[in-house]
Amino acid sequence: MGETVSKQTTKGSPSRKKIYITTTWTCARRKLDARRYSDYFVKNNHIIVNDPRKADVIILVTCADTNSRATEALKEVNRLMNYPAELIVTGCLPGIDKEKLAEIYHGKTVVTKEMEKIDELFPEHTIKLHDIPDADILWENVDESKPFITLKKWTGKSQAISRTNKFIKKTIRNSSIWDSPVFSWYGTSVENPFFIRVSTGCLGKCAYCAINKAIGTMHSKPLDELISEFKKGLQEGYKNFIIDADDLGCYGVDIGTSLPELINKILSIPGEYSVDLHFIHPHWVIKYIDELEKILQTGRITRIGSSIQSGNPRVTQLMHRYSNIKKIKEAFFRLKKAYPPLLLETEIIVGFPTETFEEFLDSLRVIEEVRFGWGVIYPFSCKTGTEAENINPKVPKEEILRRMAYAKKYLRKYKYTVRYARYLKRLSQDILVFSNIDSMPNPIRKK
Repeated sequence: MGETVSKQTTKGSPSRKKIYITTTWTCARRKLDARRYSDYFVKNNHIIVNDPRKADVIILVTCADTNSRATEALKEVNRLMNYPAELIVTGCLPGIDKEKLAEIYHGKTVVTKEMEKIDELFPEHTIKLHDIPDADILWENVDESKPFITLKKWTGKSQAISRTNKFIKKTIRNSSIWDSPVFSWYGTSVENPFFIRVSTGCLGKCAYCAINKAIGTMHSKPLDELISEFKKGLQEGYKNFIIDADDLGCYGVDIGTSLPELINKILSIPGEYSVDLHFIHPHWVIKYIDELEKILQTGRITRIGSSIQSGNPRVTQLMHRYSNIKKIKEAFFRLKKAYPPLLLETEIIVGFPTETFEEFLDSLRVIEEVRFGWGVIYPFSCKTGTEAENINPKVPKEEILRRMAYAKKYLRKYKYTVRYARYLKRLSQDILVFSNIDSMPNPIRKK
């Protein structure tokens, strides 16, 4: 990554600061936020550095959707407070777990839904955050205070892992960690992806979710703006596009358009590319199933993510998720029939309050029947202030862990590759990642 400096910078400018930006384990949207912050500081004549020890200001972009990720974020806050730089905590942690954050940190914060408040912390900036276009490339963390990340002694200079020389890069990519299915998160298994964030915020009211506290309600980008972003990616040579949002399926409902209209306009643009859709709530998959079938028949959509969270109607109803499991499965079957090489992805929560073992098995049966190509199984995490906090009885932690272990054996029996993500030491809670290598998408299609 190296040091990034605006070309407009006047050498020796007294207002020029060294900025270190890093994220905790988080979603693609927050990594895009980190990239946008970088662009913002560079445009305002600051320097982006790769070492927190050299920084004047540290920007930490956080996640807190589960208790384990909130714990990780709090640990990172504690770690970064040890540096002399001013720390600014941004992202979802100050919106979701602000009380826990306040126990250890009394500095400045910027919640995801109020990103433009960063301008208030830097009133001298002439270029405001709203002047900075949304980012399209994920931010890559680099910390030169951690030698095992920089590989400096081999490459001769500090670089992000993905930019090291070919020998080192090949060695890393051949490791068992890199080969794990977990690295298909956020498009990292897709070569050189170009992200298009179509909206921010969420219309959902899931009983277990606290993310709305941090991301706010739905705001869609104008259709023409998104088409311009897509054309920009094509002009820059990108071939793999990921359409992403906090609540992708409801794109456009606030501005008089829809996700199918957007995708059809994108696919009308000639070129050599593929498009992934991450993640569409099952409600919207069913609502748009006829349009999605026609879209898939073009062969340009290689992956669709849709989180069912549970395969049991009673549990999904308690979760305030789409509860007609039969309709969900029928919709997924239609998608796969429309384009058989489609990689269909999902997410499951194990141990939602009152869930029985038999209801848990319903989730595994849906995975087996639909033959999802990839997915994640999360242990239930009870977030303060959510409806799920007051749903009883809770499933004991020991029982949740037993079910996770059972899920691993069950899915392996049906020819899935299943691994715990515990080697990602930044996570304090195990998750299961499963994949079906027979469900990988076709190469890029040319139109």
